[in-house]
Amino acid sequence: MEPIYQNAYGTVFKVEGAPNPECTFQMVIDSIGIFMSEADLHRLLNIVRDSDRPCYCNACGGKKCRKIWAKGPLHELKLKLDDQTLPQLEDLILGTRFILNMDDTLNQYRIE
Repeated sequence: MEPIYQNAYGTVFKVEGAPNPECTFQMVIDSIGIFMSEADLHRLLNIVRDSDRPCYCNACGGKKCRKIWAKGPLHELKLKLDDQTLPQLEDLILGTRFILNMDDTLNQYRIE
């Protein structure tokens, strides 16, 4: 496992020989590890950003919903966040995507 990005909330690793060849990343939050694909990271970022908007379900009543529920074919992720952990989760995903895209860009324009 190779660490890609880390902050106070968690770490995302690149996993060689992952159980599912499409899910080559593992996001570790506290003591929980979640295998994800790059598309899963992108979807989770959208869910995290949407959770900062008011929710009008019966439970939230127009307040910001601080529950994240991301469901994929092989996983179901439910997180309860607060005003400090929500930006840290967003940073974890954005930092990971930045590093992944930076490596691709550098490889694309590498001078040999």
